[in-house]
Amino acid sequence: MYYGLASNLAYLVIFGFIAFVIFGCSQRSFLYFPSKEPINISNYDNTGLKEVEFPTSDGLVLKSWFKKPNALEGYTIIIFHGNAGHIGDRVEKFKRFIATGHGLLFLEYRGYGGNPGKPTEKGLYNDAHAALNFLSKQYIFSNKIILYGESLGCGIATKLSSENAFAATILEAPFTSIADVAQRHYWYLPAKWVVLDRYEILGKINNIKSPLMVIHGEKDNVISIEFGKKVFDAAPEPKEALFVPNAGHNNLFEFNVDEKILRFLEKQKI
Repeated sequence: MYYGLASNLAYLVIFGFIAFVIFGCSQRSFLYFPSKEPINISNYDNTGLKEVEFPTSDGLVLKSWFKKPNALEGYTIIIFHGNAGHIGDRVEKFKRFIATGHGLLFLEYRGYGGNPGKPTEKGLYNDAHAALNFLSKQYIFSNKIILYGESLGCGIATKLSSENAFAATILEAPFTSIADVAQRHYWYLPAKWVVLDRYEILGKINNIKSPLMVIHGEKDNVISIEFGKKVFDAAPEPKEALFVPNAGHNNLFEFNVDEKILRFLEKQKI
């Protein structure tokens, strides 16, 4: 009996070790799902978006899409998209904001949409700071910038918002940390302890310096709404939450979310 117990424990230890090594060595392939092909912006001619290039602090040149606000004193939204696809996948989603005259900068990360490099947490933070530098050269500064984080992009938006004051910060399907999300999905592995790119939102959200809106679907099976509610509860005022009862992770805008975001911005006199 003791032999059998020891044998089972040995198998568990070996399995755990192998799983630990596999997950630890290849985990970024579980987090980032880029579409790497260059995107043809001519497919989006009716949006007013133009392809722009700007350098990062670590020597890359990123292609992204940009449209200035219609009014000289208008506001510009930076879109930090989620972990899959590319910026072209988000244009239709944000057309309402283009129509209302807002400026848009669809930041394309390293390793996505034909851009050089490989995505990492540090790298994506560098990309975000490069986007801010680009806007400053267009005479668009933080008081006229709205940060919009989508899923993974919430980690980037939160970091920037904890560093400087912006006009507003909007988080769509935020998480407490990637480590927490990984542990929820890979409950049978010590995932929380080996995650490299952690995007610790909960540890930063109390330091944000702009009005906050949190949006989350109550049926989100990718990032549990439990995480979104924890983020919202930990954030300072002013803040507003929109928890959508029948929405999942990828269909929030099917529930008139864009209209409610515009109302939130109006409240902030944006």
